[in-house]
Amino acid sequence: MPQPEFRADDFVNPEAPEDERRLRPDHPRVRDHSYDCSRTTQEFDLWKGSLIATVMEPWDAYADLAEIPQDAVPGPSLTLFVKERVRGPGYVADFVYKAADLPVTVHGILANQGAGLGVIELELWRPGWGYWDDFGDFVGPSEDDAPAAVSAPITSEVLRRIPLGQIVARAQAELADQSWKDEGVITLGLGRPQDGSAAGLAPASVRALENAGALAQPAQRGRPPLDGELLHRLAHAYLREAVNGPGLHRRLADLFDRPEPTIKDWIKAARVRGYLSPAVPGRRAAGPGPLLGRPESGPGVPSA
Repeated sequence: MPQPEFRADDFVNPEAPEDERRLRPDHPRVRDHSYDCSRTTQEFDLWKGSLIATVMEPWDAYADLAEIPQDAVPGPSLTLFVKERVRGPGYVADFVYKAADLPVTVHGILANQGAGLGVIELELWRPGWGYWDDFGDFVGPSEDDAPAAVSAPITSEVLRRIPLGQIVARAQAELADQSWKDEGVITLGLGRPQDGSAAGLAPASVRALENAGALAQPAQRGRPPLDGELLHRLAHAYLREAVNGPGLHRRLADLFDRPEPTIKDWIKAARVRGYLSPAVPGRRAAGPGPLLGRPESGPGVPSA
């Protein structure tokens, strides 16, 4: 099929000399197929409008590349692509994972939609896949290449070898690292890679990095830390209620609107932190600790 003839509206600068004209970014010849084309061009199109982070490289196990044994097997590789144009709510980054023992390349999209960082889409690519271009031609391996062997099926055993948990954990650690703000990033262009400071990044790049970093922060697990003001209030309430006999934990649970196990943990923390003194033989309740001072009442302190 003959190549199409380009018109003036195909170019950003149609008035420029022929060798300096640039096609529109949304032109079919140059648009980013990684958003809508599930073929091998996706892996190359991921580099368009992206910030790239290499998390794992095949020879990471060898500190000196000159001493890699001849029979060494390359390890897995993991590359992150933070697209400047987000894919949807909670989008964080794309990733590509390759390993010598996998017959496919693993592509996925990381997102955080309120439940922590996770894989929201997953695709498996075969090296011999191609795609149909806008002119009806199939683009695939060169005819000069040797015929590809029959691909092994993607069985459950192959799927089990894809370490999604490790991929998410390594990606989370990489994306949550904010060192780029001080150290800058390496930018790729038509020339040689250049070190660029954070101040020199395009606004879209800064927004993409900040968004990815915020959404990749590890989720807080367990109860939040107890602040001194809360333990101070608890200790005063404890001392007021302790003189009323049995049912102390139940009464404190009602005052603070928390379950009794939580109140017991708070009392233990108040003793460790010095707001209450440990109970002594012959006395069931604890006394005031060195950080408590004299009993008091006031706003926010439950009254008996």
